[in-house]
Amino acid sequence: MPRPLRPALRQGLALCALLIAAPLSAADLALVLANDNYRRLEDAPGAADLRPIATRLEDLGFEVISGFNADTDDLIAATERFRREAEEADRVLIVIDGHFVSSSTDAWFLARDAQDVEPLTLPSQGISLTSLAEIAGDAAAGRAVILAGRSSELNAAGRGLRTGTQGLNLPQGVTLASGTPEWLRHAIFAGLLREGKSLNQALSQLAARGFLSDSVGFTEGLITGVPSQPPVDTEAITRDALDEGFWTAIRAIDTVEALDLYLERYPRGRFADDARARIAALEADKTNRWEAEETALNLTRDERRAIQRDLTLLGFNTRGVDGIFGPGTRGAITTWQRDRRYEPTGFLNRPQWRQLTDEADRKREEQAEEARREEDRFWRQTDRDGTAEALRAYLERYPKGRHAEEARRRLAEFEAREEEENRRAARRAWQQAQEVDTLEAYTDFVARFPNSEYAEQARARIADLREDDTGRVMEAARAEENQNVTNPVTRLLVEQRLAQLGYNPGVPDGTFTEETREALRRFQRDLGIFESGYVTNRTVASLLRGR
Repeated sequence: MPRPLRPALRQGLALCALLIAAPLSAADLALVLANDNYRRLEDAPGAADLRPIATRLEDLGFEVISGFNADTDDLIAATERFRREAEEADRVLIVIDGHFVSSSTDAWFLARDAQDVEPLTLPSQGISLTSLAEIAGDAAAGRAVILAGRSSELNAAGRGLRTGTQGLNLPQGVTLASGTPEWLRHAIFAGLLREGKSLNQALSQLAARGFLSDSVGFTEGLITGVPSQPPVDTEAITRDALDEGFWTAIRAIDTVEALDLYLERYPRGRFADDARARIAALEADKTNRWEAEETALNLTRDERRAIQRDLTLLGFNTRGVDGIFGPGTRGAITTWQRDRRYEPTGFLNRPQWRQLTDEADRKREEQAEEARREEDRFWRQTDRDGTAEALRAYLERYPKGRHAEEARRRLAEFEAREEEENRRAARRAWQQAQEVDTLEAYTDFVARFPNSEYAEQARARIADLREDDTGRVMEAARAEENQNVTNPVTRLLVEQRLAQLGYNPGVPDGTFTEETREALRRFQRDLGIFESGYVTNRTVASLLRGR
């Protein structure tokens, strides 16, 4: 009579303990973190499979610090405890699964309460994997291993971010490997904790980087390249027989679900590698069929752009509308399919294409109807205001709107009235300026009516008046100089004072040359005096003061 599944699994775990040849050190430390149930983000259900790993490591003598579905505060507390415990550790193992997000310089494990992940908020919503790696490396370089699961299906991480652990910077002596929870379990108990297994051998089935050695293993002992042989006993023989019989039945069914069942029951069975290879082949065949269905649609470049626009309109970011179905578009299709309870293949078939188009058309109709209602509300307010400014605001916002023609007609009437009123006002103002006939009157007219039919006449009269005024001022300045400078000695004193003040009037000789006049004009300009070039009363006073 076959044993129930759970007792058989417990016996398998007990046998696994016999396969571990080297005793565990009292200073073996493990940090196991798994978040499968997020409050705001998509769940990562596969991460729940790390719980048995934590239990098994405790059974084998590891000091295990664990956190499952932990919020930010709990993760920080676990990390702080890990940092303290690591100071006494000889070997450090970190096993972690859930949502990972990377920048160009670091990677973070997101807490259960993470939300709206953006570059500025990311450090406050999880823990830095680089910090964990540095703690592990400081404690046990060469025997510090980080195993990251692949349960995350988080899509859009935010601007400048991407999902995964690519941004993690590994210090010297630290190893990083990633794979499914099942592969992580296999790598730990059939690899890292087996004497005779180098790091390269133990992690050969995972994607690994960092410190990878063919001569150093995680478990103490000389690496010989030959794994320790398990003890031969009747239970092992019985297990192998059950394994082979179960495998024969699974191969007869030959589905991914059946093969997964085999791996669930015999994760380290004789046919586990065959099962994984067959799953990969079936999945590849399924992907080929999905791709073939989309290829049969014969989508043109414009049709592909239309699909990208439809996805974007419905809230699924394709990262561009270029008619090329790259990772961004495939991810958007996958998310759309998952939301519509289709198999998330990343490829469209004809019914899905039709549904996507219909959804986008309805969305466009809703947006167009809402835009029409908003325009009508704006027009009603414009109509109530009844001003030219309101009509211009409407036309600026809706230049091709439903009421644009009426708005332009009304605005033209406003502008015609305004133009006629401006002409009348300009005519009255021009008559008043002519009656006064002063520089100030004409200057004020030009400021008020710069484009009127009388503006050029006003500017000409301003020029005439200014010329006459300048002549009178110059004549007055010349008269003041004749009163102030009555002999060569006085002129010599003026020249010497200008030279003392740095205005270079030429050689002081009591004769006012053009050079002297230019020095006087510079002096007057600096003091805000009319630049006559003559020694006026204000100029004399300023020369005596020194400024």
